[in-house]
Amino acid sequence: MTIVFVSLKFGKQGKLGEKWCQTTKAAIAEAVLNLTRLDEVFRSPENCVKTATLWLALASLCVLDNDHVVKLSSGQWAISDTRPMCSNHDDGETPAIIQCESCGSLCGDCDRFLHLNRKTRMHKRTVCKEEEEAIRVELHESCGRTKLFWLLALADSKTLKAMVEFRDGSHTIISGSQDSVGRCRFCGITGNSGLLEIGNVCADPQCQEYAAGSCMKTKPCGHACGGVVNEKKCLPCLQHVCHARENDTAEGLNEPKLTQDADDMCMICFVEALACAPSIQLECGHVFHYHCCKAVLEKRWTGPRITFGFSLCPICKADIKHAMLADILESINSLKLDVKRKALIRIKYEGLVRDTESRDLTALAMDRYAYYVCFKCQKAYYGGEARCDVEIGEKFNPEELVCGGCSDVARAQMCPKHGTDFLEYKCRYCCSVAVFFCFGTTHFCDTCHDDFQRLTNIPKSKLPQCPAGPKAKQLIGDECPLHVIHPPTGEEFALGCGVCRNAQTF
Repeated sequence: MTIVFVSLKFGKQGKLGEKWCQTTKAAIAEAVLNLTRLDEVFRSPENCVKTATLWLALASLCVLDNDHVVKLSSGQWAISDTRPMCSNHDDGETPAIIQCESCGSLCGDCDRFLHLNRKTRMHKRTVCKEEEEAIRVELHESCGRTKLFWLLALADSKTLKAMVEFRDGSHTIISGSQDSVGRCRFCGITGNSGLLEIGNVCADPQCQEYAAGSCMKTKPCGHACGGVVNEKKCLPCLQHVCHARENDTAEGLNEPKLTQDADDMCMICFVEALACAPSIQLECGHVFHYHCCKAVLEKRWTGPRITFGFSLCPICKADIKHAMLADILESINSLKLDVKRKALIRIKYEGLVRDTESRDLTALAMDRYAYYVCFKCQKAYYGGEARCDVEIGEKFNPEELVCGGCSDVARAQMCPKHGTDFLEYKCRYCCSVAVFFCFGTTHFCDTCHDDFQRLTNIPKSKLPQCPAGPKAKQLIGDECPLHVIHPPTGEEFALGCGVCRNAQTF
């Protein structure tokens, strides 16, 4: 499918010709439509995942464009003269999707209501032949999606993640409300006993946990609210049939429109659909599972160096904002302001940016400088320029991240202008600003910290002299990268206030 993607891209740019572009579009369409032609024996999960048809369809969903969405969905096709109409409607226009031996041909809504009764639930029902071949193709954000009566397949072109959900073909209720008695609103399992007999949540511990945190209100449209408990404003209805109405309401209130629905995957976890857990709509308009948003914000960044990418919407990269997340976001926003303040002072003293007010200094600080959170005072502190930072992954001891003010083993003098906010130490084994403070005695830069077992076993007499590079590497020349006079390598040394000395590092 890489060839198909390239040909589509170049075809739009006129590099390969329109004829080749149309050929590849037809191949993509054929790969998606082939799902409707799978024999029934291949529609079970264990057999379907072994077919090339499924994998080609998923690859094709990664390169969908709007032409496919318009032309492939069977809703755009003319209804066949042979297709039965719903016998419970008298308009002669509502097509049937289910054939019941007792009740006749029914549309999805009629099937749902007529078979809620305990006496009628056991009626033998089958899917109409035309419905078996029906397909809906959609493109939401970067996620291509195809729906059939027995399968829901999604693939995201940005992350190249995909998910396939196999529907319960024997029950065939695939449209309409999810709040019907006998169908779990989260996992979709059906039954007529136990909790499902008296409610819409099954006994599975995960579903029960979701139910405890879910809004119990019913929307005016009749669908259950998919939001969280105690939310001041309910989540817009995510059901596909309510999509247009919800967006008309949002437009009238000058609020963000929905670009996702209940069957779209949560773009944070990409494990479950939005309908499978309580969700929230961020101020930017995008919807995610509430528990996924909390998990991302609580975990924060990976590795020791501060980054704020985790606090951005995965789709549009706007800041994550929602009233239900305010408590978690408070400390994150405070940290952002702390980094921005310190970056502004450092930039001014180093004379790198004159027009500091017209720049996003938080982003500039992340690009140019490496900041870390002190384990003791929980404040951000400078750890050198970002180009010197060596990624050491998630395996580090946060207790060893200590700022100069909290690790003052050499009793450095407090700066009368900046206090201890910018107090810095030299790495014991090279001429770099220290980031880690270990064993209660030793300062390391991030690179030397990654190799501390070897460095601490090197005799002091064999350590390089200034200028010394990371990992005890002898540098050529006479000028110290820190531009200060300091004791020999292997000894602790306080550099003092980093802003006032206008330090330059690797």
